[in-house]
Amino acid sequence: MLTKVQQELQHVTQVSKVEFPDLATTLLVFIATSKWLVAMQIGDGFILAKPVGEKYQLLFQPDKGEYINETTFVTSANASAEMQIRVLAEPLEFICAATDGVEKVAINYADWQPFPPFFQPLEQYLQTTEQPLEEDLKEFLQRKDLNARTTDDKTLLLALWTNNQ
Repeated sequence: MLTKVQQELQHVTQVSKVEFPDLATTLLVFIATSKWLVAMQIGDGFILAKPVGEKYQLLFQPDKGEYINETTFVTSANASAEMQIRVLAEPLEFICAATDGVEKVAINYADWQPFPPFFQPLEQYLQTTEQPLEEDLKEFLQRKDLNARTTDDKTLLLALWTNNQ
């Protein structure tokens, strides 16, 4: 899969005036049902899952590299070696994928555990809102207390299952 991504990025460089290193990005991918999840990650950011009746689980420790603001990108020569893959074969209630700008407020770096007070309001919002709005999430991510702790981009993808029969 990674080879295909890198091939597509190489194609972009051929049809545009962009250099391959300019396309450096991290990559979070998952395929999920209410009963299982397969995830892959290259670089920083995170994917979190909550199996039915269990606690939030960080699927991978984000790749922080040796120095601050260093990570592995899909364009890196070592991307295949650094790629992390995980399968959860159990019913799920909640998934969150996020860019590295959310890490400081969502993950306890001391033990690499999710910080439940960050995720609980998001999960509760999805449980109680029939039509979740992108504007509500933008407002959540632009709160002063969050912005005081991070200056990086903040992107969230959320999924919730309400019937795990």
